[in-house]
Amino acid sequence: MNKKFKIFKKYSTSEDSFEIVLNHSLIVLGKSIEIINRKKLYNKIDFGLIVSGCLLHDIGIFGLKNGGLDTTKRVDYLQHGIFGGKILRKEKLFKEALIAERHIGSGLSKEYIMQNNLPLPKKDFLPITLEQKLICYADKFHSKSGKIDTLDSIKKEMKGFGKEPLRRFLELEKLFE
Repeated sequence: MNKKFKIFKKYSTSEDSFEIVLNHSLIVLGKSIEIINRKKLYNKIDFGLIVSGCLLHDIGIFGLKNGGLDTTKRVDYLQHGIFGGKILRKEKLFKEALIAERHIGSGLSKEYIMQNNLPLPKKDFLPITLEQKLICYADKFHSKSGKIDTLDSIKKEMKGFGKEPLRRFLELEKLFE
């Protein structure tokens, strides 16, 4: 794990962004562990991948302007998963790269990307494995601004993005609640 922490540190762009993203990542890890325990997923999940995936899922933030912490530019912010995937492939962390790419929203379909003219490659970025789904889900409960979300507040936010993102989130909720 020390290697993965060094990679995280290597790409951070400032002490502030390092601390904010690391804190968020550790909270996502805690939420993931809580779900693993509650749902008794010990023998169904790659725990090492959960740890490294939680740590590195937002590494692409460091590739955005202002260290990615200006989330008022949501269109730019959407790209942090793509940047993270590129960084992690460069570091030969292919499973973590897929987690980084597929954790945005409740996953993004090619159709949704095209319908909303999002500045992303025209392909599916949907969580497929249990590990990808768990990190995608756990990530929704905490923002890098420090806000803790509830199921109700997440559903309200997801509804604002349309029926498809909300439907996918509800599928994740059924799996993990």
